[in-house]
Amino acid sequence: MRMRPPAMLPPNRPRHSRDPWKVTLALAACMALQMTSLVMILPLFARRLGDFGAGVDALGLSALAFALAATVAAPFLGSLADRIGRRPLVLGSLAIYALAFTGFLLAGSAEVFVLVRGLAGGFTAGLIPAVMGTVADIAPADRRAQYVGVVNGGASLGWVIGPLIGGFLYDRWGYVVPFGMSVGIAALTLVLASLTVPETHSGAPPLGMGTRSVASGPRRSLSAYLRPYQGSGRLQALAVLLLIAFGVLFAWAFIEPQLMFYAYDDLAWTSSQLGLAMSVYGLAVALGEFALGRWSDRFGRKPILMLGLVLFTAQFAGLVLSRSFVWIAVGFVVAGLGNALFDPALSALFLDLAPEARRGEVMGMKSTAGSLGSTLGPGLVVLLTPQLLPPQVFLLALLMVLVLAAVAGVALRPRPASGRR
Repeated sequence: MRMRPPAMLPPNRPRHSRDPWKVTLALAACMALQMTSLVMILPLFARRLGDFGAGVDALGLSALAFALAATVAAPFLGSLADRIGRRPLVLGSLAIYALAFTGFLLAGSAEVFVLVRGLAGGFTAGLIPAVMGTVADIAPADRRAQYVGVVNGGASLGWVIGPLIGGFLYDRWGYVVPFGMSVGIAALTLVLASLTVPETHSGAPPLGMGTRSVASGPRRSLSAYLRPYQGSGRLQALAVLLLIAFGVLFAWAFIEPQLMFYAYDDLAWTSSQLGLAMSVYGLAVALGEFALGRWSDRFGRKPILMLGLVLFTAQFAGLVLSRSFVWIAVGFVVAGLGNALFDPALSALFLDLAPEARRGEVMGMKSTAGSLGSTLGPGLVVLLTPQLLPPQVFLLALLMVLVLAAVAGVALRPRPASGRR
């Protein structure tokens, strides 16, 4: 019997022989390990740079270098995931993370540290577009947010485990042990992904494009990128979604350098306390995405997106209103639940807009917008540090996210809920 080519398969049917749910769980496990290896050392970046005699400016510059490189690379790598497949981007990005963590450990100066973080940003920018493209390839349309939530929930587990381990190890043995362990976990993640994550994309050219256009890839004009989204308000929706993706990451990146030094210098937290605060946030995100990730499939993308953004501001409110570790941690928990609501809804909205052959590309656009926010946020806080106190920085971030929720309410058209349970 002659088999049909992949392009003839019915919608939502995977192009590989593995069970979609098992692939989703494998991706969730890989993201949990990858995020653990990253976040166990992330709160220690301030300590590491402090050993070199650097401060908020250097930490902000390192975040700026990472985000700027990712901003430039994300659209190229997102398109590449549509042309050569998802798996090479996933494996390549995980390998670069292992090398970058080794670089953080061996860096002998703040300048080298910043350089390594910048290179890591550029060469790992394809990971999330490739992972989300894989999810879109295998997920039924009416369960897309649920599948995204499971993968994001896996990543969020890393936020639970990583900071606790990193802070504990640093307080007892210094930076070598947690940084060395992060390298080992990153290598383990690469091995696991190579064994469990299949290729799910046919590598077919994007819709309406010939072979020559595909070969030119990222050199296509802006109009070619946007053509599939024209008509029926799709272009406006894409612009709003990109603004939200930009704004959320901008708000977080705006406070991140200030937050770490504020916790250590003003609140007198230990590394373990900062790690615990990040962990409770990650736990709230993980539990929320596993339990609530499908809410936007059931109740509509727009209301869940707006609710999540409003709840996300609780972390900023806690930092503005209190110096108590307990109340700040409560704010982080509420914000984590907000993240668990808005992020799957936002990703699903991007995937809902994209033609099948452009899913990696549209997630690359999302990553680019987020990376741009992560680029400008630290840059702005470096400029404003002499003029603003930390609570004022946190208040500005709160207002930014509330504005994003209002924009979503005004500019996005409601998407009907699937009604399925």
